[in-house]
Amino acid sequence: MEKAKWFFFCYLALAGAVVLGIAVSFAIVPGRDAQTLFTAYGSNIKTLDPASIGDTTSAGVAGGIFECLYNYDYEARPYRLIPEIAADLPSVTEDGKTVTVKLRPGIHYFDPEARIPGWEKVLGDRVQVLGSKGPEIEAADFIFAWKRIADFHQASQNYSAIFEERVEGLDEWREYTKSVKPNEVDYDRPVSGLRASDPQTLEIRLTRPDPQLRYNLAHLPTAPVSRQAVEYWGDAIKHHPIGSGPYILREHLPEQRVVFEANPLYGDRRDVAPADGRSLPYVKRLQLDYFEEDLPAWALFQQGLLDVAGIPKDVFAQAIDTRTRNLTPDMEAKGIRLQKAPSPGVYFYGFNMMDPVLGKNRPLRQAMSMAFDREEFIDLFLNGRGQPATGPIPPGFPTYDAALVNPYTRFDLAAARAKLEEAESIQGGPIPPIQLLMAGTDTSARQMAEYMKKQMGRIGVQINVEYRTWARFQEMIDQKQAQFYSLGWMADYPDEQTFLQLFWSKNASPGPNSANYSNPEYDELYERGMVMNPSPERDELYRRMQRIVMEDVPWLLTFYPVTYSLHYEWVKHLVPNEYAHGIRKFVELDFAERRRRLAGG
Repeated sequence: MEKAKWFFFCYLALAGAVVLGIAVSFAIVPGRDAQTLFTAYGSNIKTLDPASIGDTTSAGVAGGIFECLYNYDYEARPYRLIPEIAADLPSVTEDGKTVTVKLRPGIHYFDPEARIPGWEKVLGDRVQVLGSKGPEIEAADFIFAWKRIADFHQASQNYSAIFEERVEGLDEWREYTKSVKPNEVDYDRPVSGLRASDPQTLEIRLTRPDPQLRYNLAHLPTAPVSRQAVEYWGDAIKHHPIGSGPYILREHLPEQRVVFEANPLYGDRRDVAPADGRSLPYVKRLQLDYFEEDLPAWALFQQGLLDVAGIPKDVFAQAIDTRTRNLTPDMEAKGIRLQKAPSPGVYFYGFNMMDPVLGKNRPLRQAMSMAFDREEFIDLFLNGRGQPATGPIPPGFPTYDAALVNPYTRFDLAAARAKLEEAESIQGGPIPPIQLLMAGTDTSARQMAEYMKKQMGRIGVQINVEYRTWARFQEMIDQKQAQFYSLGWMADYPDEQTFLQLFWSKNASPGPNSANYSNPEYDELYERGMVMNPSPERDELYRRMQRIVMEDVPWLLTFYPVTYSLHYEWVKHLVPNEYAHGIRKFVELDFAERRRRLAGG
């Protein structure tokens, strides 16, 4: 313990040095000004190509650059779909198998680097070329984008979750791509279920009714991409995003910063003009600074050099009164405000069900789950900002049951040891060491790994740990190379199916079923439920599916998150929204109040 304290205080000293350096740069680096919104991020950005995006960090960045057919109303609760590139909500035939979407005219791509040949150069108000205006987005752009997701060579984990066995002819098109080299794929080869009946009308023919399609059409991977841009950049398109959203990517220095500027075409669009007549986005420049550790970011926030921040666990008591769960008086006096809300997500340690040790030994997975103290974990690592997870569906969804008892999420060492004896009988001897894969090498990742080693050591299970960058971690999951791993899932849309899809065998890695779980009974229920609209009958199916998963334990469930977010009072109109993309366009800055506060007024 003394060694841990020593390390912590040395780290604070280092953080102070880092902050001093950045504080100086704040005053001298051009563009780090009072009219820029400053925030932080802490994970590597693997890609900004919508087809391949599968993590919240990349999606949070790309969400300001790209638009989809639909989005979610920023403030409406319950969440409500609204048209974005679409002109209206989709038209669906009575049998639920043909969907027609009309597009808004006059929405154009914008290239911030002005590289694409033939695109019209656009001048901004800074007496410099800001980029170039591309062609109008048409139905064919969506067809091209969705074929890219289906292209076997793209290895997109989004195909199985969004399109597989759903769009007429698209599975066959995917099979075709396997038969040719990557550079020989014919994107003009038709798919019977995807048709542009005219430039502004998209027709989707389905193999079965798909009630979740409307949500997926608001999900970032289905955003249109420019064929010209993809052909120009090739695989490098992942670092050169070209969309139609409120922001453009002006600078991306990996593991340093991401800088956005307002898309000069966006503010002129009538479809996004607020009632007050101002143009969106309200804040014209954003900067996200990278911090692998969270204490330096916290120190910057304390000085007003970041506008929005989370609360590191080691300084939680500085910000929050642990009795009332509200801000401390000192924080309020600085003009800091607190937002807290449950997040529609679940965190877990996944078991690779294809692993010969873990996958074939349910008592072992049950024993490990019962040996994990969730209450202590939440107190130690989250300062109470979570609740113990009992099933795959978090609070806020109709089939979540707060009274549900899951015997395998109850901390019970005696029961865990009894289960381990069963597990050893199946194994034919002692359980061999289990390899835990962690994303990141930061202090938190290492502390959590040590906690898992300690927890499992109490029942005689040895855990070895492997640390990888977030990008490499994702690759290992997709390639089924992880035996036991730490992960979480945030809902893509407000329907339980976003979680239940994680256990469908056809979604195995590189799809979202990272545990590679397979249960025929579960699959049969899932496939029945996937074509049903919300109803009491579907809710009962969902509950049965949850019970199957709870018994099989493909995940060691840990917690449902509760988000505590801080911002200064000069940040206005900041509304928590778990599903919408591009929401930073609604945030406002009170420049005068910021200057006054930072000057000590």
